[in-house]
Amino acid sequence: MRISEYGHGCKQYSSALKMSGSVAERRHIGLQHLEAISASTHTFLGPNKLLKWIRDEDPVLVSTCPRLLQRLELDCSAGQLLHETVQAQQKLFHSGTGALVFLTGAWSRVAQECLNRGISVLDIKTAMRKALEVSLQVCQQSAVSVREVSRRRLKPELRDTEVQCMDVEHPHDLRRTLKHSRHFGSHENAANDTSSIAEAVSHGCESSMRLVLKACKLQSTQDLDIQKLVTCCIPGPSEERSCALHGYVTLLSVQQASVVQSLQGQRLNIALVSGDLRETYRHVGFNRPANITRIADRASSASVEERWIETALRIVHALGVGVVLAHGAVDDKLKDRCSSVLFIEGVKSGVLKDFSARTGAVPVSYITQLDERCVGRGVTLSRCEGHESAWIVSANSSLVTAVITSSVPAKLQILEDEFWSCAHRLHQALKDGKLLRGSGVTEILCIHKLRQYQSENPLEKLVLELMADAWMDYVSTLMLNSGSVASKAEAWTAIARQRRRCEDGEPVLGDFGVYDNMTVKTEAWRRALDLVLLVLQSDTEIITGGREGEDLYNELMCL
Repeated sequence: MRISEYGHGCKQYSSALKMSGSVAERRHIGLQHLEAISASTHTFLGPNKLLKWIRDEDPVLVSTCPRLLQRLELDCSAGQLLHETVQAQQKLFHSGTGALVFLTGAWSRVAQECLNRGISVLDIKTAMRKALEVSLQVCQQSAVSVREVSRRRLKPELRDTEVQCMDVEHPHDLRRTLKHSRHFGSHENAANDTSSIAEAVSHGCESSMRLVLKACKLQSTQDLDIQKLVTCCIPGPSEERSCALHGYVTLLSVQQASVVQSLQGQRLNIALVSGDLRETYRHVGFNRPANITRIADRASSASVEERWIETALRIVHALGVGVVLAHGAVDDKLKDRCSSVLFIEGVKSGVLKDFSARTGAVPVSYITQLDERCVGRGVTLSRCEGHESAWIVSANSSLVTAVITSSVPAKLQILEDEFWSCAHRLHQALKDGKLLRGSGVTEILCIHKLRQYQSENPLEKLVLELMADAWMDYVSTLMLNSGSVASKAEAWTAIARQRRRCEDGEPVLGDFGVYDNMTVKTEAWRRALDLVLLVLQSDTEIITGGREGEDLYNELMCL
């Protein structure tokens, strides 16, 4: 995909909207922007995602909504709100963004249709919230416990991992559901249960989920600890070379590789820095002394930096430090001047916390604060075979690095996103203790419930019907993208057939091997509707000047 197709963001969409349609159709520009942006992400829905190639100053392949929205120049308020909503969902769950963006567009279309039919904004908001409430009740009633999911047989693709993870202790929530099983005491059975749940939420990413299960085994904890899981992407080796390693793995420069070569095999001291390792760095909240005016410096800034570097080197050498991990950036001159200490920058706070707990190191804000009490001990350092990366290990650590490799550098970001999505889905499944049927089955139940809902208010009934149509659009797109149907018309026919099964009291058919996280799905639905109603309200206040519901509304237009 060329960036020119989407790169102008809301400006392009606004121009297209202004060239056609009546004034009444163009009033709620924010809703139309949401619908237009959503349409560009429909190919990301379902397991068979179509990649988009964005040609920009830095060309990149994207396969998720967060990555695409990062590249779009969303200069309208509705687009920026959508981007922030997607980022919030991604930061918390690393999943569910495709459904969130699709439903944002579909429900924006519902709101516009309601407006065109003369329904007041207040009635629209009330009825749409009612539709969401009905859908959430469907989720509560149709949720399946992980115990039921774990009874299924594993797919052949994951059986190798089943054997590799036999000594993993069972997660707490799943342990509680299986406490009456006569096989519960077996580590093998526990690993099999975890593997079957992983299979259920893999969503077509079997290789990434296998890597997650390997990491789960190495952590040797009762749950998959996301905070003690990191990734290292290495271009060059084939994807089959991807692996999970105990400890912390990071890429090296040529100079760093020579430092590792001289230090490997030794038990080293370690220092942790919670900020940047630079002379100019000041911690958050730092206030310079008041009532001081600088007239002139006796020494140049270059000599100030030079003295700081000399002080830093003297401290680390005096304390025998061999490895320094910094949460922020490390001064390049400092790294160049020291050939006996490995400086690693950009280390996650969770990694620093783990090394602190295992080695006794105390994180400092400034290198000048480092003393004997802050230095940790007992880490080992080695180079990974086949590529330039360092492998740092401390005793009894549950920190695990997933080393992701690919001979196609452009795929590395996609593979890393897949890994984190799989890890978070498995973690959330074990945390929730229950799952929802996937492949659109839950949404079909929502359609059936909305169609059946009895309301004395005809306007509310109309809005619920339109919300059911939005679910129909979602499920039909999902079926089309997955390849189970050849067209939207065929998908709608299949959905109607499933609805008749519901009316006859028969279960909805679907892929019984696919499940979704309940919390992730319901939170995505809530975020999508909240965003649509926020934009609807904002557009209305702009149009009416806050006089919602007055007769003057029909004569006003959006400027």
